[in-house]
Amino acid sequence: MSRTVRVTRTRSVPTDADAVFDVMTDLDDLSAWLPDGIDVDRYGPDLLRLWIGHGGVHHIVERRVDIDWESRRITWGATGTSYSGTAQVLHLAPGRSVVAAQVELHHTAHRATAETWLHHALDGLADAVAAEHHCAPWWSGTVLT
Repeated sequence: MSRTVRVTRTRSVPTDADAVFDVMTDLDDLSAWLPDGIDVDRYGPDLLRLWIGHGGVHHIVERRVDIDWESRRITWGATGTSYSGTAQVLHLAPGRSVVAAQVELHHTAHRATAETWLHHALDGLADAVAAEHHCAPWWSGTVLT
């Protein structure tokens, strides 16, 4: 059975939005914070090659990446491809931001895998930002959405 799975997650980060977006858009170092089983190489100016492994099966896909610096949004893939998504960094307050991400997987029924990968990706991003900016990777405050 073939269907589309959409997963959305948010993650607060105790760092300015621009600093978070700088780490998120460093296309040469995405593998440093993406979950295990996903390796990324920059294949061209706006093109990434991903090696995605799950359950002993590996897939190689290429995705175009669009970075909107003004909105602090990155989009990869295209609607209707096997895997696409967006992530945006929003400013909450000085030294506080939130990352909102959504992925779409087509021709799959692996919602739990997508949820786990996105959760680990956002945690990995927060850890990478914390290491680069010497702060805690989490914030104990409340984020209202």
